[in-house]
Amino acid sequence: MRRNRYWTAQALMSPSPAAGGHSLPAEITVRRPAMKEFYCGAIIHGCETRIVASSEEDLLRAVDTHARVDHGMTDVPEAMLDQVRRSAREVEPADVRD
Repeated sequence: MRRNRYWTAQALMSPSPAAGGHSLPAEITVRRPAMKEFYCGAIIHGCETRIVASSEEDLLRAVDTHARVDHGMTDVPEAMLDQVRRSAREVEPADVRD
């Protein structure tokens, strides 16, 4: 006798006879690490760019690219990167369902 996927899935979802009834699945919580967020308008007035990255290194790399491409800077001074580090804040990543 050949089993199809529907019946196999039903067998996996049905309660175990040893459990003596319906068992609820265990809830699993996955915590993602906090991310870094920076608003360019905090340093360059009038810019509404928001940059979110998983680490400070990724954030600084994205800020460097943004400064060169959108603001025409050929070199980003270290003092400005220090301002970015001070202005960046940690945010929780959005829920997958959002």
